[in-house]
Amino acid sequence: MVMGIENIQYKQLPAAFVRVNKEILKECEDLYSNHYGHWSRNAPHAAKAGQRIKLSADKIRDCWLENNNANLYTARLKGKLIGYAIAIRPKYHDKTYRVGKDKKYGVFSWVTQLVVHEDYRKQGIAKQLLFSIWALSNDFAWGLLTANPYAIRALEKATRRRCSPERIARNQRKLFNIACENLGDCYGIDKESPPIVVDKTGSKIDTRFFVDHSQIPEMVRRALSNGTPWVLGDLEEGWEWFAFTFNDQEQLKLTSDEIEGMIRMSEQVVKRAYSRMLLDKKHKWAKHADKETDFIVEHCRLTPGDTVLDMGCGSGRHALALAEKGLRVTGIDYIPEFTERANQEARKKGLETVEFRTADGREMELDQDYDAAICLYDVVGSFMDDEENKKILISIARGLKPDGVAMITVMNYELTIHNAQHVFSFDSEPNRVLELEPSGIMEETGDIFDPRHYLVDENTHCVYRNEQFTSGESLPKQLIVVDKRYTRQEITTLCEEAGLEVQCAKYTGAGKWRDSFGATEAAAKEIMVFCKKRRAV
Repeated sequence: MVMGIENIQYKQLPAAFVRVNKEILKECEDLYSNHYGHWSRNAPHAAKAGQRIKLSADKIRDCWLENNNANLYTARLKGKLIGYAIAIRPKYHDKTYRVGKDKKYGVFSWVTQLVVHEDYRKQGIAKQLLFSIWALSNDFAWGLLTANPYAIRALEKATRRRCSPERIARNQRKLFNIACENLGDCYGIDKESPPIVVDKTGSKIDTRFFVDHSQIPEMVRRALSNGTPWVLGDLEEGWEWFAFTFNDQEQLKLTSDEIEGMIRMSEQVVKRAYSRMLLDKKHKWAKHADKETDFIVEHCRLTPGDTVLDMGCGSGRHALALAEKGLRVTGIDYIPEFTERANQEARKKGLETVEFRTADGREMELDQDYDAAICLYDVVGSFMDDEENKKILISIARGLKPDGVAMITVMNYELTIHNAQHVFSFDSEPNRVLELEPSGIMEETGDIFDPRHYLVDENTHCVYRNEQFTSGESLPKQLIVVDKRYTRQEITTLCEEAGLEVQCAKYTGAGKWRDSFGATEAAAKEIMVFCKKRRAV
């Protein structure tokens, strides 16, 4: 079936919410019962042999979603449920399972159910669901019980580790206890059940789940097609593979081309990353908006009725505040979630002199309409390539009136490299990007200068972070976020090349724009540049 896969809506929902939602439970029942699989012809309950495996809404609620550590992950197309997964993420405070210096517990990420509508298979839906569940690189272990070899290959790709019977054996008892404590009703196992069978020939468990295995040999053969050996052994009917990977295993190395492919997608990654941010007034990046707006009005010498361009306006915190002061403002951002939110806020406040457009600032054809332009934080620096960042500045220059002014801030590379704990060259050590300790900086603290969590390429001045997003209903994500940082000389030169005449540039920081600092002082996280439009000769 042909479909617009980009239109699929993914969500994560907590078990406590789903347990009381009869409509969602019924949707899960229908999808599972019509699309999961068939009973084996050798199943002990002969009357069901060859028939569809059914699962009631009550069973899903009382077994798979009874645990408060569980979440339901859904995929919908035009409102229709076309795939779902259920997973538990129990936390254990035993120091044996902690990952990272600041972690107070270890997490076992365990997928317990996965179903995709037959008409929508081989479209990447299962992969998207599984990769989101196994996305967080600071979990202790990731895995599932399954008779599907493709799900095991997805586990290995998502975690960049190979399933190893020897490694599974080391944690066999702990994993079995977790299954008994959290999943006993799902799998029909308890402390008296047959143990997991793990040896050199494989890793499996007798769950007495007699799903049809007739296609498994061919699936295993296809799973071997890339030359990766199959180490989990054969599977008798009624058994499932017991497949896990662990944080302390050596990660699979990616080639430079593979990582460069990931980095080339940086623009899309950054867009997704910013769209996940919850920039309310409490967020570190938003709490100084009123103070900063006063500074903009004063230093750009704006009066009511003047026109202002806010390039990379985000959710509109500065643009809205400027409109409240009587200015006519246009906010531009390439993230529709932000501009939609900003327009809603403008309507709510009854502001008629501000509008927000979804557009790419590098490609806009602006008339000379604006008395002033602002471009704040790391908008210039969103792209790894100087030429792409310069295009933003060129658009600003074109949009200004002949005597227009611009106020631009970028992230301070001089402070970044001064404090850096992790410095490398991407050309020689590309896998270090993947090994960097993850954080929730963008979602939580906003402190993108925390040296524990960034990696600096001293050749390109690009800064890499592994950002985790877990809040809200969107699927969990861990994204590589890259931004370009500048020295004062570099940003001054870039502005001049774009058609702006730099008046002054200083080191400053959020909420402290009236102050000037030394290049490597702790507060000097930004470089602020004041420009005028260069007059035509």
